[in-house]
Amino acid sequence: MHINYEIEEEILCRQWFYRFRLPSGRTTESYLTEEVLRIHDCRKQMLIETLEAEFGNSWRHVSCLDLACHEGYFAHALAERGCKEVLGIDARSEHVAHANLMRTAFGQTNLRFAEGDIQRLTASEFGRFDATVLFGILYHLENVVGVLRLAQAVTARVCLIETQIAPNLSGVTDWGSYKSVKEIVGCLAIVDETTELAGHNREASLTAISLVPSLPGLMWLLKAVGFQSSKVITPPADAYEQLATGKRVVVAAYNS
Repeated sequence: MHINYEIEEEILCRQWFYRFRLPSGRTTESYLTEEVLRIHDCRKQMLIETLEAEFGNSWRHVSCLDLACHEGYFAHALAERGCKEVLGIDARSEHVAHANLMRTAFGQTNLRFAEGDIQRLTASEFGRFDATVLFGILYHLENVVGVLRLAQAVTARVCLIETQIAPNLSGVTDWGSYKSVKEIVGCLAIVDETTELAGHNREASLTAISLVPSLPGLMWLLKAVGFQSSKVITPPADAYEQLATGKRVVVAAYNS
């Protein structure tokens, strides 16, 4: 592989959210702690292993869409596996610029990035992809259902979702009268991200309103928006603590 040292020097002049290993063997400096950085390795392992189980050795025939791709870490990993096409979408222009810088460093012709808010985009703007990725974003959104509908519409086979989950609320609630009740099938917890936005946190939502699904709520919504089936992916034995304890989950939702 040709090593573009000029691009690498530009990359190494700043801190990144992720730790990338560059073609020269040097690694980017992350502004996260070593402990928190482990979540990215765990997420990537679960992503790749799940897709390998689905597609086997046919990566060169697989198209992937990474919704809210941030700096392109997972899109980059999929491109490295040899996918025929990987598209990353992110609402922040700086993330797209950084992702493109990394793509240039690796010379990945099967990878591209575009700017867009997944809460406002439509499926007609993309077409369909064999696999879609929604990692670390669902719990930062106010339009959770709309994004799940988008994901279902653009997914030909499997969508992988990694998200924080909220405690579940179950039971029944009055429905127009004390004589009529409805079962609570799941819930969305409201989280205020005003402080994060004020501090220009690059991992925060675009608005102060974040709706965090409970696991039963997420599984019910996946069925309601049209996925044929879904399952929670078992984390590895050495998983990051939130994934190991079920406070975060990776869910695979299938359209075929």
